[in-house]
Amino acid sequence: MTIAEDDPRQPYEQAAETLRREIRDGVIKPGNKVGSVRELASRFNISPTTVQKALGVLRDEGLLTTTGRGNYARDPKQVAEARKAGNGADLSEVLRQLEHVTSQLSELRGRVERLEASRPGRAAEDK
Repeated sequence: MTIAEDDPRQPYEQAAETLRREIRDGVIKPGNKVGSVRELASRFNISPTTVQKALGVLRDEGLLTTTGRGNYARDPKQVAEARKAGNGADLSEVLRQLEHVTSQLSELRGRVERLEASRPGRAAEDK
């Protein structure tokens, strides 16, 4: 499937709609991987950045959960029930995302520290 050039929606919106429909119709079952960014970019003939944007839309809607191992479909019925109950945010998902961001921040901090330590003339500046 490719993105329709004559569709007024942005490519990421078209990709998100296709995946949304597949999740809701059960083509992609709850708990199953929706595909890697690379696979989806190839499937839709769009850039990986555009795929990431589409996946972000579905995550925001609660239809996807993302781990270090990929993007997984959530049960659309459970998502709808949680929203009806006024519980749109899944606490366990929020905590998992927070842990992921904290881990990324720690990794980034380590990289910056290594770069600063390897910079020529660094020892003279510290004195």
